[in-house]
Amino acid sequence: MTVVGKAVQSTDASEYFGRRVGFYDGAYDAAGPDGYALRSRLETTVRLCGPGPGNALDVGMGPGRLCVALGERGWTVSGVDASPEMVEVAQGRMPDAADRLLVGRTDDLPFADGSFDLVTATGVLEYSPVPAALAELVRVLRPGGRAVVSYPNPEAYYGIWKSRVWYRLVRVVKRLLRRPNPGLPRGAGMIRPESFEALLQAAGLASTGRAYTSFLALPAPVDALLPRLSERLGSRLERRAPGAARRLATQVVYHAELAGSEGPS
Repeated sequence: MTVVGKAVQSTDASEYFGRRVGFYDGAYDAAGPDGYALRSRLETTVRLCGPGPGNALDVGMGPGRLCVALGERGWTVSGVDASPEMVEVAQGRMPDAADRLLVGRTDDLPFADGSFDLVTATGVLEYSPVPAALAELVRVLRPGGRAVVSYPNPEAYYGIWKSRVWYRLVRVVKRLLRRPNPGLPRGAGMIRPESFEALLQAAGLASTGRAYTSFLALPAPVDALLPRLSERLGSRLERRAPGAARRLATQVVYHAELAGSEGPS
């Protein structure tokens, strides 16, 4: 099993995304590759979660988009995020559930043992100490509980180009122009799907499948220059070229249940 890089402290990512809460929330509605990728991951997650009823927790809920979608499918939703700014936006989006939407870390959830039938964590584990975060998801699950979580696909051509070439070029140009370059928060590193499933198993979760989603084929900066084409192409490939998933899908969504579970109690 290979996990490259060191786990980031939750506050690093929470400060970064907290300063960009409006941009990140608005991206869900925007045309182009970023909006498409977020919507695709959300739709895949909701499909794997299935309908309620039951108590669901969204870890790293951000602005609460997934919380709303799960609530619309009959779940009683709670949420947690390390960014107070994100929590405030989520509470405004779901005022009836505001007292269940809390500030907290992925590796120290503010909920009692065995509180939930379903736990989700999308777009957050890559900024977390992964084994500790998965252990927390297991702790708050009830017998028969399920987890649906995502992690970036390290084999996607799009991500390889962007992280190893494009971002480095941007940093060089900014240094030459003497412009500030705050950069992205450090993450937990690349984890191949087979290795991630081994981490799930080590935490006490039995993987029951994975779904590749958020296909992106046009490299940066072409994707930003042709945003609608990038979105249309990604959506079409996701529907019609499942065999290309390993190299074109930028996200992998995993479905798992508590090891030894025989179904919801």
